[in-house]
Amino acid sequence: MSMKSFDKFCERLILAEPNSKCEKEVFDERQKQIRLRLGLEAMTVCLMAVLINAMLSEFFVRWSEHQFAAILLIMVMCLFYWLIRCAASGCWVAVVNMRAQRNSSILMICIFLLNLLRYPVTIYEEGIFAADGTLSDEFVLALTLITGILCGIFSLCVIHRAEKTNESEETK
Repeated sequence: MSMKSFDKFCERLILAEPNSKCEKEVFDERQKQIRLRLGLEAMTVCLMAVLINAMLSEFFVRWSEHQFAAILLIMVMCLFYWLIRCAASGCWVAVVNMRAQRNSSILMICIFLLNLLRYPVTIYEEGIFAADGTLSDEFVLALTLITGILCGIFSLCVIHRAEKTNESEETK
């Protein structure tokens, strides 16, 4: 189903039952469609970045000790790109279940933070930021976890802003 035919279908549903629960569900379904399209775009960007990283590492300059750590960093950066694109288009915060999104963002921050506690000790004890002219795996994984924490914080900020906007609209 194309987006135009989906929009026409949604208009018919909303016109049949204005100011109902159906309107919120249709808006939420529209958000899901946009998130899916942006997710495919982010996955394409991630795939291209991983391929470019593999070619650069094989033929030119190896910047990370192992490819696994570099790929994880690229994946989390693409997740952050996807979150920014969804927030910019206004489809990140769900209308129906905002509490679940907030809880998953808090859980993501906690998991990344607990995993991050291990790496500063390892980096400090061994004193290794770079090994053999490349960044060490511990340092790259610490950057990955910090980026994941920033994703969770960004998500919480977007959710908080949407809640404030909803509260101000309800008071009017």
